[in-house]
Amino acid sequence: MSRAELLTEIERLRAEMNGLANTETRYGRVLEVSQKLDMLIVMWYKGNN
Repeated sequence: MSRAELLTEIERLRAEMNGLANTETRYGRVLEVSQKLDMLIVMWYKGNN
């Protein structure tokens, strides 16, 4: 995944997390999105792409 693709996916997941925070959604989905976002942020900071 290129850095541009990584950043795009990070932004998409951030927007999804914001949407989930504003709705009544199941905890499992929030956890799933949060974990994916965490993994991508770590990849970003490590420069692995």
